[in-house]
Amino acid sequence: MGRRWNEFDDWPEQGRGGKRRASVLWPSIVAGLAVFYVFGIWTGAAIAHPSRSNVVAYLPSPNTGGSSTNSGANPSTSGTSDSNVVTNIYNATKDSIFTITAVSDGSAKSGPQEDVGTGFLIDNKGDVATNAHVVGTSKTVNVAQGNHTYKGTVLSADTLDDLAVVHINAPASLQPLQLGSAKTLQPGDLVVAIGNPFELTESVSSGIVSGLNRSMSESSGHVMNGMIQTDAPLNPGNSGGPLFNAAGQVVGINTMIESPIEGSIGVGFAIPIDRLVQLEQQLISGQSINHAWLGIEGMDVDSLMAKEMHLSVSTGIYVTEVTKGGPAATAGMKGDSNASKLDSASDSADPFKILKGDGDIIVGVDGKSVATIEALTQIVNQDSVGQVITLEIIRNGQHQTVKVKLGKWPSSQ
Repeated sequence: MGRRWNEFDDWPEQGRGGKRRASVLWPSIVAGLAVFYVFGIWTGAAIAHPSRSNVVAYLPSPNTGGSSTNSGANPSTSGTSDSNVVTNIYNATKDSIFTITAVSDGSAKSGPQEDVGTGFLIDNKGDVATNAHVVGTSKTVNVAQGNHTYKGTVLSADTLDDLAVVHINAPASLQPLQLGSAKTLQPGDLVVAIGNPFELTESVSSGIVSGLNRSMSESSGHVMNGMIQTDAPLNPGNSGGPLFNAAGQVVGINTMIESPIEGSIGVGFAIPIDRLVQLEQQLISGQSINHAWLGIEGMDVDSLMAKEMHLSVSTGIYVTEVTKGGPAATAGMKGDSNASKLDSASDSADPFKILKGDGDIIVGVDGKSVATIEALTQIVNQDSVGQVITLEIIRNGQHQTVKVKLGKWPSSQ
């Protein structure tokens, strides 16, 4: 039955000395299932799976105590076998891929902790891209390549997009990697990942594009859309590293795995490089990235839910709650009057028997029909703070329109 999933736990401490922890997001993959889930959303939705043993995890290390049009390293792969392609990409790019180590300030009970991930050079000015969860709250990090270590200054970190840029005084001999586009990818395409899994530096793995446009929810409730799914083996420490296409262009930034064993089982995810290209200059200049916020929680409607809750439609997004003082609440949207009882219910409770069924149902945005939270969040994520959107809703069986001025995510205020 339906389940509202909002529990996010950490991986257990392990490895040398147990100095650091790796963040874990409990299952939050994708849409299109026949079961009915409850989703917690702020921009739109957190996408969750009930009754699954897998975990979706960021890819930091194990516990250890430019420009998109640059002409950087680009191996020639024409007319070669897959194994030769991987070798050529590796040899041409490895010198521009770094191990990034961030040390916490020691405020944790266990004392200072290390996060170790991967980064890669994106321009000729010494700017290195990585994941925000690799650098954490650190202002400076250690950036190493081979026998060379650099002091890295964190220019900016966008936690909701999980992107960060670190600046180093890189020698002119280092070539930035060539950035491509995830828009050219197709399922089945060869991809290559280079990074530092389990601190095994300069490791390479390869696989194929297993899926495109996946949606992954974060602990904040924000949804990352357009993710690349790959079976190229990824493990803790690969975070922030490049995912290459067969032409040796960076098409993604490795960031998550889904696994019941906290290691690779062939389901990994990368942020499309297009998002970094879009935000690159803002991140390099140290600007904060603002994200649009709708301020609701909801769940996808289907025929069984409609029957059980006596709803007038069998598709749409049922609004369980609106955030007090948020954009949707300010616009007059209404959640289910029994939502507070759902919040206090056990995970095994059937939401259909708890919810009253008097919440708004969103069926359209700006004249376009929407049937799922995933579709709603994709639209909202592309909008700007302060933008006014028109929601088509059903309230008490009647179609209405509500204009909502999108706010700014509370975490970025």
